[in-house]
Order: sequence, then structure tokens, then C-alpha cells
Amino acid sequence: MPGHIINTQKALVSLKILVVGGNICGLAAAYTLQKAGHSVIVLEQGDGKERSSGGLRSPPNMTRVLTRWGLQPYLSKYAERCTQFSFMQGETGEQIGLMKLHEEFLKDLLADFMFIQHGDLLSILLDLCLREGVQLRYNSKVIKIATSPASVTLESGETLSGDLVVGADGQRSLAREVVLGKVLKEEPTDQLCLTFSIPTDLMRNDEDLQHLTELSDWSIWLGDSYLFHGSLVSGQRRYSILLSFSVDEDLSEYLENWTNHYPVDHFNLDYDRFEPRVVKLLQMAKYVTPTSHMRRPLIKSVVDDLDKVVLVGEAAHPLMPQGVHPTAMCLEDAEVLGTLFSRVNSTEDIPRLLAGYEEIRLSRLHASVDWEYRKRRMLTLPKGVEQQMRDDKIRWGTEYEHWDHMNEVSFREIWGDEVDFYVYDATEKAEDWYIKWGRLMSQPNRASITIPPTPTVEVSISAH
Repeated sequence: MPGHIINTQKALVSLKILVVGGNICGLAAAYTLQKAGHSVIVLEQGDGKERSSGGLRSPPNMTRVLTRWGLQPYLSKYAERCTQFSFMQGETGEQIGLMKLHEEFLKDLLADFMFIQHGDLLSILLDLCLREGVQLRYNSKVIKIATSPASVTLESGETLSGDLVVGADGQRSLAREVVLGKVLKEEPTDQLCLTFSIPTDLMRNDEDLQHLTELSDWSIWLGDSYLFHGSLVSGQRRYSILLSFSVDEDLSEYLENWTNHYPVDHFNLDYDRFEPRVVKLLQMAKYVTPTSHMRRPLIKSVVDDLDKVVLVGEAAHPLMPQGVHPTAMCLEDAEVLGTLFSRVNSTEDIPRLLAGYEEIRLSRLHASVDWEYRKRRMLTLPKGVEQQMRDDKIRWGTEYEHWDHMNEVSFREIWGDEVDFYVYDATEKAEDWYIKWGRLMSQPNRASITIPPTPTVEVSISAH
């Protein structure tokens, strides 16, 4: 199957890079760095068999990265294209309004808003890594990271050394402690997220739910202090669902949990708060995955003082679970890092390239954390004046008269800063930085050579 154009720039010097964490972010970073010409080892404490059935949002900025990696055939088979966001009242199901992603607008962005199952994306990234030659070591828990020289120590006692350690070890990151020299203060939040998915075959047997299996919508119910949303994933075989709500009790049992499952009755939900379709979906769930999280302060650096450890993904930007952009930020991190490190001419280039990565990504990461918290708060407002103002704004956007000619400018006027995230191009940001600053780096035996344009090639990848 035809693929898409991807970068094949290779570093002149191959570095040995240790990636801590075999999650989506770790595999993405490993793939881009190995593709850039380096020797990458991924160290994952689990056995690699866990596959979450939860759904992920792939906004245009993320879809753009996946497409550049040649994954359009996979997206066509397993991801679902979203054409509009449908907002409804949680208690009644009455429609508040629509946010349409019209063809003309998506054409401006050069990428779609899509839904992808977490397990599907993890599997395809694993396949990419194996094809590229990344070494994957499971059941390899890292208990220590050193910077002089760059090395990691495993729970088994084994020590591995390299030129660079990439910390992709998530919210409770050991690598982040090394970079910052301290453990970040944490504040518990009152938000609990329940994630689950339902076979669409079950939904098609219910006349109230059947239409949800035929829509390309992101269906979003806004209730009194809760958010409930669902979308199709996995070739329309499953319907992925999130319920986020406030809980006035200790949530430490569910802190950053992605593997333990509970029956939905465990949470004593008041079904009177939900419209009938939502109640039916909750009752169809055999088990749900509950996740709470800690809020942490924004960090001022993602690189250690000796330029031996760099943070990617939620190690760098711990976001609220099940937001719009967490996975997108991970893939952007990986793309920027891989693009920059495809230009390595000498180990002396590492500090400058890491400085470039930090310069490109830090403000973006801070903005994403702020955006996710603001949007989650806005979507889980209690009944009152603010909630009414929010609903009125959504209705006003729905009444826009020229949806058939919606473009980026019109979308921005109505929906504000969403578009700022959608138009971000991680590859372009990295290449622009290199064009501006790359000449300051070492160029052994070719001091006067002009930086050549990035070569490209058409590739194919089979869909799984």
C-alpha cells in the first residue's frame, strides 16, 4: 500500500541511546532516534503484553506526525475520522450544539482529527521499532539513572551505559528527579476518570444506542460537575468511553492507575444524574479502569545540567488523564527529538541539540498543561452562571451561518485557542530551528559546506 513521504536524514555519528519506558512515548522516541541513525535500547519494566482498550484522541497535530511516519494505511484501517464534536446536556441528552470540522477547514490543517485505540497505537509503534532495529528489553526495571557517565542500573543489578538517556517513564518519573535534582511537590485533585469500551455489536441491538455506532461524531455529554464522552475506535468494532467527575473522597487507590479494573458498581454512581443512553452505556460496562492524578508544578527544564538525560512525554509534562493532547504531545516530543538528532555530526553536538529541543518544546508543553486543565474545568462545570455561559457560547458557535465555507480564520473566531494546537507542526519547528542555529554546531572536515535540504523517500507499511 502506498505510504507518505518521511524524513530519511541520518546522523554522521551514531549515538548509543537508552530509553527508559516502553510506553507509547518511549517507543515513539526510540523509533525516531533509531531512524535518525542511532543505536537505541528501550528498557521497560513490564512484560510488554498489556494492551489498553481505551481510546485516544488524535488531533490534527498528532495525525500529521503519524502520517509523516508513513502510517496512513494503518490510520485508514484502525483509526476513525471525526467530522464534528456533538455537545449534549448530560441529564437530558438535549443537544447544546455542534463544533463542525468541515472539509475546507481540515484541508487548511492538512490532517484529520481522529480516534485511535491505545492498544492499537502501541502495537503499531512496537512494529515500527522492531522494523527499524530498536532493541527492546522487557522486565527491565530501571532503579537508578546516572549522568557521569550516562548510565542506568536495573533492578537485576545490571548497568548499561550510553551517550544519552531518554526519560519516557511517565507521571512518576525517575528521570525527572535526575533532571530537576528533586521530587516535585504533588497536589491531589478531586477528579476521577473511568475509562472503558463496549463492543458496538451490543450497542446495535439497542434502538437507543444504535445511532451512536453510525456516527463519526465525538459525542460529549456535559453534566453537573461531570463529563461523559464516547467515540468509535478499532475499525468501528468498539465504542470508547470516558466519564470524568468530581469525587469528595480519598482517590489514592486509583492514582495514575492504568492496569487495575473494577466493576462499575464499585463506584456507586447516581444514575439519576445521567440521561438514559448514558445509563445504558454504563450498565453495559463489565469493568472500568479508574484513574486519579496529582497536579504537579510546571518544570523549567527538560534536560539535566550535564546534557546526559532528556525528558519526553509525561515525564516532562504530566497532563490530566484522558485529555485531548497528552498523546499528541508525546509524539511531538519524539518527532522534534528525532529530527534534531538526525543532524548529529559529533558527540559535541549533543548539548546544543538538547538546548534546541528544550527551546522548541518547553513553552509548548507548558501551554498544553494549562490548556488541558482549563478545558477540563470548563467541561465539568457545576450548574450555575458559568455553565450557562459555556452552553451559550457553544450554541453561538453552532449558529454560525457559513459552516460550508469554514476555514482556519473563521474557526479561530468561534472556537479560540483550539486551532493554535491543531496547526502546530513538530517537524517544521525542528527544521526551522536547525536552519537558524545548525551552523553553530560542529561540522568535522566540512567547515564550509552548506546544510543540504532534508532528503525524503516514499515508503510503504502494512496495516495490521
